[in-house]
Amino acid sequence: MIRLGIVGTGGMANAHANAYRLIKGVSVVACADVDTARAAGFAARWKIPAAYGSHTEMLANEALNAVSVVTPDSQHSKIVIDAIGKGCHVLCEKPLADSCDAAGKMVKALKNRAVVGMVNFSCRDFSGFQGMAAAIQEGKIGEIRHVEAQYLQSWLVARSYGDWRKSPALLWRLSKKHGSHGALGDLGSHLFDLLRVCVGEISEVSCRLGTFPKGEPGEQVGEYKLDANDSAVASLVFARGAMGQLSTTRWAAGNTNALSIAIYGTEGATRFDLDRDPEAYSLIRGRMKLDKAEWTTVSCRPYPNTYERFIDSIVTGKSGYANFRDGMLSLELVEACLRSDRKKTWIRMPRVKD
Repeated sequence: MIRLGIVGTGGMANAHANAYRLIKGVSVVACADVDTARAAGFAARWKIPAAYGSHTEMLANEALNAVSVVTPDSQHSKIVIDAIGKGCHVLCEKPLADSCDAAGKMVKALKNRAVVGMVNFSCRDFSGFQGMAAAIQEGKIGEIRHVEAQYLQSWLVARSYGDWRKSPALLWRLSKKHGSHGALGDLGSHLFDLLRVCVGEISEVSCRLGTFPKGEPGEQVGEYKLDANDSAVASLVFARGAMGQLSTTRWAAGNTNALSIAIYGTEGATRFDLDRDPEAYSLIRGRMKLDKAEWTTVSCRPYPNTYERFIDSIVTGKSGYANFRDGMLSLELVEACLRSDRKKTWIRMPRVKD
């Protein structure tokens, strides 16, 4: 039995608890949160035996095999390093940290340790995306020439996730002081990861960020200064020559959680649209289909999700899927976009070895 603890008991932690509940051989035995009342409520909801007010207390008092880290980005590094120091396998929410320096310390802590470190790039879990990525890797659309990727949310203008003005779980995402890189870091990091899976490494980026007035006095709510970006638009050049565009925003009225990717090659194209069907993707290839612009919908079998792969890696000792290196490379792209916006110029990425 794998004894697992969850650190951070906000909204996303429910997805972790529910996923582990469905995996045979896993028992969530403890949780921790600086908000002790929230930790206690979470423990009661998911029938977790122990709740703590800090991760250090949890690690000191529980014999754990693994830890899920579901806290704000700025807290990831210390929690992960402490968990690794206790010999725990770690699944960390994305982005891996709030800076490449912090992420580098996490990667270093994992080196030469017999523990698994993975990042919860949950958007990889959609079977439609997995099927599309496989089709591209099999060469079904030829050499890739152009890419379009969007991740759109609307909670700044709608209450799909509740009233952001009254929700610390949303407010911290709008505040640089609280470790947020805004929509770019939260949503863009997913897109960077997905594009790396499908198309390969990105060699150059040019990005512009937008932080718009939200109508609050002094653009602040309590301790939260509303200064993290709300929108990001980036131009991309891939190492293998393709070009593309990435955009993300929290102002996209009518889009609760809309993710879409279109990838165009010399022999066809693929599209994945989360709103349309998470378990399918669209494909066009072959002369007759191309001449008529006739797309085919391809339904996909279920793939293991990240939580299942994490547990399987612990059991088998074989890891590599959505690992800390992937998290580091995605974060490097986020930081490059921040520099690009600040300097108003293209940023060349370091060459990445396969």
